[in-house]
Amino acid sequence: MRRITTAVAVTLLGFVVVTCAAACGADEVRRPLAQTLSPEDAEPVSHEVPQESGVYVINLYGAEEGQPARRPANLVASEFSTLKGITWRSWGPERAVGGGRLSGTWCLPGCQARPYDATITLSKARKVGERRYFTKFDITGDFPRPDSPKDTLSGTLPLPFSTP
Repeated sequence: MRRITTAVAVTLLGFVVVTCAAACGADEVRRPLAQTLSPEDAEPVSHEVPQESGVYVINLYGAEEGQPARRPANLVASEFSTLKGITWRSWGPERAVGGGRLSGTWCLPGCQARPYDATITLSKARKVGERRYFTKFDITGDFPRPDSPKDTLSGTLPLPFSTP
């Protein structure tokens, strides 16, 4: 009698699990994960540094009207200066620091072919709509200084025209 009671209980439990899975939107009973995934199903592993902050920068690189970006690889800091191949060392709520290759209109023609190693610091985040954006930049490094460094190596970053 005990075996019959156990068999009925197990059958009812199985029925409840299958009924619940169907009611919850599952189309099939789940198999163990190792049996369901093939190598083609696996997502690629990202080696990017995790985003520590939801702060954005408006980037004019490749987008005339600008795009909100976090940790962009290339950044137009001003109409005079662009950094490419940026590796961000930090990206926090108050400032971001990265290193890249600097070129611009102020150093032509030399820096076009041989950009300068430089560090860029973004700061003074300000809320616009639902997002925060960095509003200031400062570029430092061991390179010749332009005649007028204002708005070339430090200055104000653009903000979005409309909020997302």
